[in-house]
Formats: sequence, C-alpha cells, structure tokens
Amino acid sequence: MYKKIPYTDSQILLQQFELSEPELKKKLALLSPHEVIEYLAEQKLYIDLINFISHGLPVREGIWWACLAMDLRHDTWGADEQKALAECKRWVTEPDEHKRRTAEYFAEKLENTSAVRWLAQSVFWSGQGSIAPPGEPVTLPPDFLHAKASSGAINTAAVIPEWDGYEEYYQQVISSGLDLARGGSGQ
Repeated sequence: MYKKIPYTDSQILLQQFELSEPELKKKLALLSPHEVIEYLAEQKLYIDLINFISHGLPVREGIWWACLAMDLRHDTWGADEQKALAECKRWVTEPDEHKRRTAEYFAEKLENTSAVRWLAQSVFWSGQGSIAPPGEPVTLPPDFLHAKASSGAINTAAVIPEWDGYEEYYQQVISSGLDLARGGSGQ
C-alpha cells in the first residue's frame, strides 16, 4: 500500500509527536499506518496527518515533500526564502555537506515564522552530518528531528502568510505525500 512508509506499527510514529487531540493516541495506536492515514484524512485532522506522514516517510522523501509543499506557496516567499528553497531542492537531488550547511545558514537567517526556514532546518537536521559547529565533536540530531521540521514547514505554509486557500493547499499536499508514500514522485 504505502511502500515508502515501512512501519507496520503506528505506535512507533505516534510516539514521535503530539496529536491535536491527545485522547486519539490510544485509538490510533491500534490501527495500521494506512488506517491512521485514512482516519485522520476523514476527520480533516490535517496537522496530525502531515505529522504522521512526515514521520513515516524516509528522510529525503519527507524533505522533498516539504519542498513540493513550499512550491504551492511560491508567490509568497521573499528572495532569501526562494534561495533557501532552491538550495533545499538541490540537497534532496544531490545531498552533500556544503548544501546541508548552506541550508543551516538559511535556517539561521530566516524568521521563525517562515515555513521555508523550517524546511532548511529539516535539511540541516537530516542526520547526514553533525549539527555541531564545524570543528567541534560530531553531534548527530535525534531521530525524527528532520520530520518535526518538515511537518512544521508544511503546516506553517498552510497558514502563514494568512490566506483563504489553506483547505485546498492541504488537499494538494496530502495527495502529494500519499503519492510519495506509494513510491511516486509526489508531483
């Protein structure tokens, strides 16, 4: 079904983030990942659904998904955000330390309210290198930290800057994420 979400136990993913309705955790933990996705979509619990898919996808697919989501709001990004988004896309297609550190630069430069900042943070926290300053002992990020930033980017882009298209945005983003989960390109 979702060959890029390799988990058979939803509880592993559900433990990685807080649900908008905490009482859901027990109910959803008994369901398969496919059933959790269906339930969250039916209930229009978009923030939770984005979190669940982000945590389920492999690192590069999850970050690519966030890149595609940022493209849906391309007309709202400033020059630095456009540069950061382009650099994140380059990292996904050809990951290397220079591109990852460039993403860190943009993550530090952009405002906390910028969805693209969280995308850049996701690249930096991808687990592909140390999160310590250069020259310091290697410190790898905690598991799933990249997914927290990717889902943060997607969910932030849904509402900041404010607009009336967030429902359609979520529908497009979810469709893209599920295509990636099935092994597609997300487009």
